[in-house]
Amino acid sequence: MLTFGCQLQQNSIFAALGSSLGITAVTAVIFSIVRPYNTVVYAPKLKHADEKHAPPPLGKGILAWVKPLWAATEQEMVGVIGMDATIFLRFTRMCRNLFAIMTVVGCSIMVPINLTQSIFPEAPLFQKITPMNVWNEAHWGTVIVAWSFCLLICGFLWWNYKKVMLLRRQYFESEEYQQSLHARTLMVSLFLSLRI
Repeated sequence: MLTFGCQLQQNSIFAALGSSLGITAVTAVIFSIVRPYNTVVYAPKLKHADEKHAPPPLGKGILAWVKPLWAATEQEMVGVIGMDATIFLRFTRMCRNLFAIMTVVGCSIMVPINLTQSIFPEAPLFQKITPMNVWNEAHWGTVIVAWSFCLLICGFLWWNYKKVMLLRRQYFESEEYQQSLHARTLMVSLFLSLRI
């Protein structure tokens, strides 16, 4: 019965991985095929925005969107998609880089520790690479990796919020922001109005 449960668990991991990669690949292929022929949905700003706020024109090729996306700087993105969307893209890029580093570090340290220090050497592979069968001093590896992940997350947050602060300062000092109507509005909260 234990072997059947472990086999079912291994099959579910492979099924989840295969379906995620398959759905991602199918979505990317469908987008790449449909995008050049449907500019009303995928490039409405090309038609309606002024020259300063329009995105760079894309070719009709299937992968013509990759190069302009790769070459875009954050200052260009602020003018085209806005500050909030640019910060959101920076956040997702930070998460991607953070999880990639954590995956490499965690797997290269924890998998060998869990494989060599397992108290059940006859357990299936997917059970041996988890800390489920590890005991005593081997858990120090988990503690050290967890603390290093906390420090890594703090470092990533500090670095990225420093960049976000610079990006926001550049945006607030720009002439476009200073000439906009919403830069000249004032919010009076209920607390301040009660004190007056």
